[in-house]
Amino acid sequence: MPKSELPRLPRVMAERGHLFIPILIVFVGLVMGYSAPLCALVATLTCLPVAMLRKTTRAGITWRTAFEALEDGAKNTLSVAIACACAGVIIGATTITGMGIVFTQVVLELSQNSLVLALVLTALAGIVLGMGLPTTPSYILMVALLVPAVVKLGVVTPAAHMFAFYFAILSAITPPVALAVFAAASLAKADMWDSGWAAMRIGAAGYIVPFMFVYEPALLLIGPWHVSLFAFVSAVIGVMTLAASLHGYLLAELKLWQRCVLFVAALLLIAPELISSLIGIVLLCAIGGMQLAKRRSAQAGAGSAGS
Repeated sequence: MPKSELPRLPRVMAERGHLFIPILIVFVGLVMGYSAPLCALVATLTCLPVAMLRKTTRAGITWRTAFEALEDGAKNTLSVAIACACAGVIIGATTITGMGIVFTQVVLELSQNSLVLALVLTALAGIVLGMGLPTTPSYILMVALLVPAVVKLGVVTPAAHMFAFYFAILSAITPPVALAVFAAASLAKADMWDSGWAAMRIGAAGYIVPFMFVYEPALLLIGPWHVSLFAFVSAVIGVMTLAASLHGYLLAELKLWQRCVLFVAALLLIAPELISSLIGIVLLCAIGGMQLAKRRSAQAGAGSAGS
């Protein structure tokens, strides 16, 4: 949309800002210790009264639209319920066979004291466990079964916990279960698999951040403040570069070789070393400079053609 047609944030908040109240109810309820289903139920029940508060959001609301909303909600839960049933098969097989009990020993034996291999195995296990459990039980299960194996290989305890926690969450956007994607795709009436791969592409940085915690604990504010600051800035630039590489756009459309260069630059920036970060910044600046020069030449050509 042209910038002139975009809605202004202050005006939108003044007219419809009260619609955030149900979300605030969920947040406050969770902070106060109430269960997630109860918070969701109360917030859902407040949606209609909150919408009736202002004239701007009250228009068009009738008993018929309210019942239609309930009907659409029931239909949208079908795909999520099927996904939950399939996830239950996965977690049931893991629990009944006792596979999770021996996983720590298996990780240590397979990794042969290789931290990278142990982290990859732990990440895969976290994604599988997260498919069948909510975040909190999945994280607790990973702490009991997987985190000890990582800590034995020399990882700082907070970093090991954050590693497990991240991959317990990321299962929500990882096919084939991807519960969050199923719910979102149902609301958007989009293809499930296309939505799943798009979610993985958008959230790709999330699959790398846990490894950054392990190899650079300064990101968790462990160590001197200046080291944490440098690690934070380098990681942020690296994640932005990775996103540009995966989506094919920085200042303009990226060519294939430019995307490959940016991908390498992102990995170098994410690596917790000064030399690698500097090389990554040089590569990023080179691609950005080329695109900036191309954009200026295109604008100059358009200006001369117009005159």
